[in-house]
Amino acid sequence: MDARGAGVLRCDHRAGCAPGLVPAMRLLSFCGVLWLVVSFAAGCAGAVGDTPAAPTPTTTQPSGNGGGGGGTSGTPSLTITVSGTGISPQELTIPMGAKVTFTNVDTRPHDFSGGPDPAHPECPEIDVAGFVAAGQSRETGTFTVARTCTFHDHTFIGVPAFMGRIVIQ
Repeated sequence: MDARGAGVLRCDHRAGCAPGLVPAMRLLSFCGVLWLVVSFAAGCAGAVGDTPAAPTPTTTQPSGNGGGGGGTSGTPSLTITVSGTGISPQELTIPMGAKVTFTNVDTRPHDFSGGPDPAHPECPEIDVAGFVAAGQSRETGTFTVARTCTFHDHTFIGVPAFMGRIVIQ
């Protein structure tokens, strides 16, 4: 091999380099760099500058079922929506005995876990909803104890836009 020209690697097959080897090496190098760039961009998509301005607390009171036997229990089913920019609302106040529905309006799946991060699990009711595919809704378990449950989207660990709280009263 010799270097004819400024910084251009050339292969001289008389020197022991097979013809076509350098173009193949260039293609592999280009594909490797392209793969790294795409992987990095995909990993960072939605993570920078996509945080909502502030959490929006929402309070819902249980509705009565009009009395009488049978019918629905009157316990509300409340919704937290996840999109490509985060969850909404980030804080939801619910009565004891309620369930929360996680609705995914994003084009990619999301995975909800109780606790602020994987090292601090809490509120197994949230883990019941767990993995929510794009366009899907999943319901938590029933919240039976008054407390505050934090949760996070396991696919966006540490991103504030994908973290929230459920306040059970």
